[in-house]
Amino acid sequence: MNDEIMRELAQIQHYAAGLQGLLATAQAQAPSSSEGADRTGTIRVFLGPDGLPTSFRVEPGWNRKISAEHVGDAIVEAFQAAMGERLAAWTTTLDDQGWQAQADQLRLDLDGSGPVSMPAGISPAFRSPADPMAARSIDHVAEEMIKAFDDVAGLTPPAPTGATGANRSGKLALTLSKAGLVSCIADVEWVSTQTSATLMNALGEALAAARTALESTPGQPGPSGNLDRLLADALALLSDPQRVLDS
Repeated sequence: MNDEIMRELAQIQHYAAGLQGLLATAQAQAPSSSEGADRTGTIRVFLGPDGLPTSFRVEPGWNRKISAEHVGDAIVEAFQAAMGERLAAWTTTLDDQGWQAQADQLRLDLDGSGPVSMPAGISPAFRSPADPMAARSIDHVAEEMIKAFDDVAGLTPPAPTGATGANRSGKLALTLSKAGLVSCIADVEWVSTQTSATLMNALGEALAAARTALESTPGQPGPSGNLDRLLADALALLSDPQRVLDS
């Protein structure tokens, strides 16, 4: 019975480590740049490897196609188009590299029979702690996980933390989160007097201020922090199956 449990734990560990490797590979293949425009093609947003805006382009005579009150919406629309282009390119790259086939093979390995050895170069997250006392008992971890999942309301993820930056006049503001551009708010009367060049300068100033603010914004604490710790404890137990059997 113990041999069977050990074999299944080894298979699960092999799958978890392999999945972590696939996710790291996918992240490394993210497009280094992408761009998108609003429906009129007047405003264009350029993204960097982190998926955040790096710059904007506003075509001359922009106000012949976009009203001043809709400039903010057009900028967000262009960002969303850029994100769509980024995800499409990312998906194509992963398909070309057979990422899905590798993920499917991992599932087959998990369902297969016979012992599964641990892959080389496994991430530290899946290794036993250097200090044997660092990993808590399975009973303790299980009890805390049950309590955490019983509190359904507590598992609701917090709203993404955003950071806002404005241009030097304060008439245009961009809000960014780690996931991308959240909003663009601009004074309509001020926008109506701007040329494409001055509008791009204002967007650049607001973007720089928002990125600086985002970098200095601490991660928002929430219930996910506790669950991350519990997951780490569970992985520590999984990396040493004998401790599970001895618990």
